[in-house]
Amino acid sequence: MVGSTLKQGTGKELQQLFAKMTSAIGETLGSLVGRELVLKPGEVEVIDSEALVASLRRPCVVARGELSNDFAGRTLYTIFEVQDAVAMSGMLMMTPDNVIEQRRAKNTLEGGDLEAFGQLGNVLCSGLGNVLREHVPNIDLRLQDHGQVRPAMDKDKLLASGTLVAFSFRMKVGEFPETPAYLVTDLATAEAWNKAPLVCGDEGAGAAAGPERQGANAPRSDDDGLDAIPAAAIRGVLAAFVLEPDVFRTLRRSCRRVGLDLRRHGRGEIPNPAAHKSEIVLLDVPPGEERRFDWCRRLKEFHAATRIVLLVHHPSRARVTQAFLSRADVILGFPCDEGQLAQKLGSMLPEDSGPPPAS
Repeated sequence: MVGSTLKQGTGKELQQLFAKMTSAIGETLGSLVGRELVLKPGEVEVIDSEALVASLRRPCVVARGELSNDFAGRTLYTIFEVQDAVAMSGMLMMTPDNVIEQRRAKNTLEGGDLEAFGQLGNVLCSGLGNVLREHVPNIDLRLQDHGQVRPAMDKDKLLASGTLVAFSFRMKVGEFPETPAYLVTDLATAEAWNKAPLVCGDEGAGAAAGPERQGANAPRSDDDGLDAIPAAAIRGVLAAFVLEPDVFRTLRRSCRRVGLDLRRHGRGEIPNPAAHKSEIVLLDVPPGEERRFDWCRRLKEFHAATRIVLLVHHPSRARVTQAFLSRADVILGFPCDEGQLAQKLGSMLPEDSGPPPAS
């Protein structure tokens, strides 16, 4: 996504609630379709609805859950990629795997799959409602409807306009590739569930998260000028373990220049050595985060060919030595400009590299 991440410590209640909700998705839908669903919680971001839709990589299905009681008139959105919705619907109807593969390739939810997804949506909202009722007083949830959106196109206006709060997670349905998914609601609802205001990490202490508190038309600095950069054809995947907003802004622009599909991991997430063999891994290493040198070392010990970039803030001789001993492929000091970072990232991609693995 391209939203604003929360200042550390300000969204703890909400993060924990969303993580429990993703666990409920895996349990309820997995038991219904008879296949394992593996979900990996991500992070909470504040984002406007247009930016959220623009950040989607593939066509998606939006299940709109209608909240009631103290939250009447508000909505909880669950967003899956269409390919996953087709797979789960097909599994529910016991469709042969080869037919599911064919339908996934069409990237459209239709016919019997569309009807079956309605059943999935009812069970989904039931499971999410059970979690909500355990943590939020006087609340309920039921499926309102579902529809489809495409990257940068929400023609049916499924998502509410304005500021939203999105929780990203990764989902793997059976043996199919892992994909991004989201739980989304409006800012006021998210803050009520968090039991405290949400503060974005790149807006300074005490700054409110949403544009409503700064003026609805306030520019978003993390988006400034991105569209002016020609987007290179995708040649690989970059898994980014980034802490600082300034780093992420620079990284987004650099990845766009060289054709890297940027996948941001949560602040508290530790790299899984088995998950990044075909990716470039970038570890942001601000002062006080020396454990990230150990992460790099473990990744290399597990698979020496894993390509790793260490972005070392305010590099000193001691820190650069640590980076060297951790066996990173590229060591770059930060601050650096996007051109320098793009050159380093581009040098790690072979000339004949094709598109990243489907996910």
